[in-house]
Amino acid sequence: MTAMLLLGATTARAAESAANVRWFQTTEQSLMDAIATGNRQPWDRIMDSGFVITTEEGQIIGREQFLKDLRPLPPGLTGSITVRDLTVQEFPTFAVLRYLADEWETVLAQRLTTQYRVTDTFRKNGSTWKIVASHVAVVTTDPPAQQVASDGWPGLAGTYQILPDGWTFHVVLRDGQLFGGRDPAKLKRFIPLTPDAFVLQGSLGEWLFVVGPDGKAMRIVDFRKFEPLVWTRVTDR
Repeated sequence: MTAMLLLGATTARAAESAANVRWFQTTEQSLMDAIATGNRQPWDRIMDSGFVITTEEGQIIGREQFLKDLRPLPPGLTGSITVRDLTVQEFPTFAVLRYLADEWETVLAQRLTTQYRVTDTFRKNGSTWKIVASHVAVVTTDPPAQQVASDGWPGLAGTYQILPDGWTFHVVLRDGQLFGGRDPAKLKRFIPLTPDAFVLQGSLGEWLFVVGPDGKAMRIVDFRKFEPLVWTRVTDR
C-alpha cells in the first residue's frame, strides 16, 4: 500500500512538472513574440512588480522602464525570436529557466541572425508564476570574412610584444591568409573586417593594425572586451 501511494505521488509530481515545462515554454515564446510587435500585454501580465532585466549590453532595467521601451519594430525592420532548448530547474517557491533565443531580423532587406542565452527566474505566486529577473547574453560567433584588399598584409607580419618585457605575439602570412597567436605552433586565422582590422578566430574582440608610412605595422591595438591592449612590433619575423 505504501509503495503504491509513493508511486502515485511520484507520478503526480512528474505530471505537474511536465505541465509546468509546457507552460513555461508557451509563456517564454509568447514573450519573445511580443518583442517584435511591441505588445506589452504578455509581459505586463507575467512580470513581478520588482522585475529586473540585465540586457546583452549590461544595462539593468526595471519593470516600468522595460515596458515603456517596448515598441514595435520601426518601418523597414522585421524579425522573430524562437525559444529553443528550454530547461527548467524547479524548486518549491521558484524556478530557474535557461533557453536559447534564436533571432533573425531583416534591416532594410539585409538579413541578420543572432543567438542569445537567456536565464529567467520565476517565483511561484499561488497557482501561477511571476518572472522576477532575466539575464541576456549574446552567443559569440566568428563574423564572416569580408572581401578586402590584402596587398598590404605582408607589412603586418612580424613579432609584437607587450612592452617592456611582456608576452610576445606572432603574426605570419601563410597561403594568402594572416595567422596570429602567442604560441607559433598554435596560430589562429585572422578574419578580415577591413584591410587592417581583424577578428582572431574563436576569440572575442577586434585587432587593429596601426600601419606606418613604410607600410609596416608599428603596433596592434587588441580591443579585449572594449578595452585596448597594445602590442608593439619588435621584429619583422
